[in-house]
Order: sequence, then structure tokens, then C-alpha cells
Amino acid sequence: MAQAYIQEDEDPGKIYDGRLFRRLLPFLKPWTFPACFAVVMVIGGMTLFLFNPYIIGRVIDEGIKPRNQSVIIRLSFIYLGIEILVYLFYCVQNYLLQYVGQKVMYDLRVKLFSHLQRLPASFFDKNPVGRLVTRITNDTASLSELFSSGLVIVLGDIFLVFGIAVALLCIQPKLGLATLSTCPLLILSAWYFQDRIRTAYRKVRLKIALLNGALSENISGIRVIQVFSCEEKCAKKFDSLNIEHTDAQLESLFHHSVFTPVITIINGLTITIILFMGGKMLLAGEISTGIFVSFISYVQHFFFPIRDMSEKATIFQSAMAAAEKIFNLLDEKVEISIDEGISEVELEGKIDFKGVQFSYIPGQKVLKGISFSVKPGQSVAIVGHTGAGKTTIASLLNRTYEIDGGEILIDNRDLRDYSKNFLRQNIALIQQEVFLFSGNAFENIRLWNEKISRERVEEIAVEINADKFILNMPNGFDSEILERGVNLSAGQRQLIAFARAMAFNPKILILDEATSSVDSNTEKLIQEAIKKLILGRTSIVIAHRLSTIKNCEKILVMHHGRLVEEGTHESLLEKNGYYKKLYELQFVDKI
Repeated sequence: MAQAYIQEDEDPGKIYDGRLFRRLLPFLKPWTFPACFAVVMVIGGMTLFLFNPYIIGRVIDEGIKPRNQSVIIRLSFIYLGIEILVYLFYCVQNYLLQYVGQKVMYDLRVKLFSHLQRLPASFFDKNPVGRLVTRITNDTASLSELFSSGLVIVLGDIFLVFGIAVALLCIQPKLGLATLSTCPLLILSAWYFQDRIRTAYRKVRLKIALLNGALSENISGIRVIQVFSCEEKCAKKFDSLNIEHTDAQLESLFHHSVFTPVITIINGLTITIILFMGGKMLLAGEISTGIFVSFISYVQHFFFPIRDMSEKATIFQSAMAAAEKIFNLLDEKVEISIDEGISEVELEGKIDFKGVQFSYIPGQKVLKGISFSVKPGQSVAIVGHTGAGKTTIASLLNRTYEIDGGEILIDNRDLRDYSKNFLRQNIALIQQEVFLFSGNAFENIRLWNEKISRERVEEIAVEINADKFILNMPNGFDSEILERGVNLSAGQRQLIAFARAMAFNPKILILDEATSSVDSNTEKLIQEAIKKLILGRTSIVIAHRLSTIKNCEKILVMHHGRLVEEGTHESLLEKNGYYKKLYELQFVDKI
């Protein structure tokens, strides 16, 4: 699967795609003025640059040969002035292009990030995180490079090439045509090598993607690698990928290394034509020494933009491939507006599932006609083997996924009538794997909600027994928490999750395996926290440890997507069914 993702990501795309470019124009539109001004600077600079070889010829013909010092001084200062202007034009053009590129990249990243926030959970089930991060970082950077050092620069190169060609033909048509006779050979060479450089570039991109994937996987799984002493095997695997990447880079470098000398040879051939034909014309008096020197100067500048344009093809190709991926992501259908629906009501917390059916993959039902009711303020437990559909019920309640059939009612009103934003503000889900953000404990509890005061956070921490370990940290509530909370124990992360839920004061609370990965001592603290947390709230507790749900008012037993039993702990034991088997299995394990 990872290989398939990499191959799809490394699809090289076209060098130019008009459809994609038209879609990029709206991002460029707000920055039309600086972009157009940059174009003016590029064309202006190139136009001025075209005069210098001509001025050198005039210095020779009008200054050096007749020994006219005043003409030499005047033309020298004109030459210097043009060089300074070209330099200033270049500085302004370069800054404006970089400015436009950065602004376009900023707008694209904002658009992509905002779009990602509104995509359904099913999208993230199918797309690896690294791939999405690449869209917002690498791919937007490729498009930025298109605007900052690709598109306008190529336009300037084209202008310079045609300008030099016109200048050569205007100064001396016969010698100009002879000089330009090597252009077909130049174009053919550029086409031949660019095709091979592009192929090598694709291979480099693929190999570096494989290399990065292996590197990311090994760093993420370093504990498993060390526990099972797989360091040497992983090093060999990485070394093999590294060799493949190096070989691809060397192939690319080979083509670049050959292409540059070929251009130099064609350049030399062109100058040879000027020396041979121009020399004869000079001796015959058909051209002056100044024109002869001007031709050589023009030709020396003629080949640089052609080589530059050939190399810029890689930027265009990379940008078009990046644009394809970015717009494919932007074309993904977002969730309906999270604010669309009822939101100005006070929930009581009554829940009804009526014949609910659901499947993550079409045709493979996870829930098969589930029906049950939960009264306001009631605590209900859901138990069953892994894969029975317990967590799916929690995901359907806050509309992370939409049901395929049946009805889910909250306070006798269809779940879909409420806005998603309203539901998620009133339904707190605490999962087994708590996600903590890099920052401090205070912000991880209130999640940057300025309506929740520091005093309220501290009160909540005391209520659920989280204050003790937080205050023992170096800076208390301002102590740094590393990404994913790796500097905290599983139990401490759970307590912060409970504090977070209480801070948002939900009407409905869902605890999904909230105590399955903590030790017995920490579990006691968590159980005390849960008692305070569920007080006055409708609560759904999903648990493997049956000891944690004995006191729930009702227990639902799931099996292969169906609700097979429901009742209290005692009544279910008397039935001698699925629940009793689960209970006995855990009891036997403990003995």
C-alpha cells in the first residue's frame, strides 16, 4: 500500500497543463500588480542588456580606432550606467518574484489547511498523514518556485533570445543568418537531453520518496527495531535504498554533465562561424571591427538563456505535478457546513438508536440494525469483542460518520437535524489513545478556548485528581508537554483528557476504552474522576474491563455488529449468555 501511494505521488505530470494553470490564476490574481511590475522589470532589464554588446562595438569603431578619447569616456559611462540599471532592475524583479511566490504559497497553504479541516473522517482513514503534509509543504513550495524563479524568468529568457536574434539580423543580416544557423542543432540537443534529464529526475523523485518513507518508518518504529535487535537488517535495507537513490542522482548528474559541454561546443561552433565568416567579411571591408566584436559578445550571451530554459523545464514539470495533487485534494468533497442545522436548543441527553446500519466499506456492514435507548442522565456501558462495533457507535453519535440506514435520535429529534458544531460541543469523546498537543497543560485542557478561564481549569484539575501530577511538574500548568504527550504517563494523559472534557461541560459523555491501558493504582484515580465526570450527564462507557462498568445502569452487549443482550450486570449474569462468557473469561484470566 505504501509503495502504491509513493508511485501515485511521484507521477511526474506534464511540463505544462493549461487546465491546471487556469486554476492557479485565481491565487495569482491578488498579486497581479507586483507580478506585472516584475515582468516589466525583467523585460526592461533584458532590453537594456541588449544594448551593451552594441556599445562595445561602437567604442571600438568610434572611439578606439579613431583614437577619440571623449567618445570612449562617454560610451564607457553609458555602458556602466546600463549595467547599474540592469542590476537594479534585477534586484527589484527578484524581490517581487520571491514576494509573489511566497504570497501565493501562503494563500495556497491557508486554503489547503482550511480544506483539510472540513474533510470527513473517512478521507483521513484512506490517506496517510505524510502524504497530506507533503501537499501543504513540498507541493506548495514547488508552485511557489514556479512563480518566483520559473515562469517570469523563462519569459525574460525568451525575450532575450529573440532580442539577440533580432539584433544580429539588424546589425548584419548575412552574418546574422550564418550565426543563427546553429540554432536547430541547439534546439535538437536541448530536446534530446531534456527528455533524458526529465526521466532521470522522475527516478530521483521516486527513489527519494522511498528513502524518506523508509527513514520515517524506521524512526517511528525505533523501539520495536531495538527490542527485536533488527538494527542491522534495517540498516541493510536502508543502505539498499540509499544506493538506488545515489545511482539515480548520478544518472541525473551524468546527463547534466554531458548537456552543458554540448551547449558549450555548439557555442564554440557558432563563434567559429563568426570568426571564419566574420573575419573574411572584416578583411573584405563588409563589416567593421566593432560589429565583429559585437557579434561575438552577443553570441556569448545567446546560449545562457537557452540552457536556463532547458533546466527550467524541470521546475515546470515539478510544479504541474504538484498542482495536480493540490487540486485533487481541493476537489475532495468536504463535510456539510458544521454550523448548518439546529444549534439554539438546550439538550437533555436522551439517545435513541432505531435500526441503525452502517458500513465503512460499502457492502461490509459493521452495524446491523442496532436499536437501544438511553435516558437523560443515564450511564450505559457497551461491551463486546474487538470488532463488534462499539467504537463505531461513538463515532456515529458526533457525526464523524453518517449512518447508512435507520435513525439516531437525540431528545426525540433526528441527529442530522443538529449542526455538527453543536453536537460536538455537547458530546465529549474520550478515547483510549489521548492526543495531546505540544504546548502546556493549561492550553491542552482548554484547547485555546479563551472563554475557559485559568481559574476554571485549575478547579477542574482538583475535581478529577489531575492537580497533583500537574503541580509536581516544573512549571505547574505552564509546564511543557511534548508532542502527543510523550513526557506523560498513559494515566496522566487520560486525566488531562477528562479535565478537557469537563472544561467544555458536555451534555453527553462517551468514554471509549478510557481505562484499558493504565495500571490498577491509576485506574482507581481515573474511576474517581469518571464518577465526578458522569454526574448529571448522559454517559456511554465502552470498555474491555468489565470490572469498570459493573455500576452502570444498563449494559449493552455487542457481537458481530448486532446488539445481542442488554440489562444490568446482575441480570445479564443470570441470563447465562454472551455477557456471562465475557465475564468468566476475564475472571479466569485473573485467577
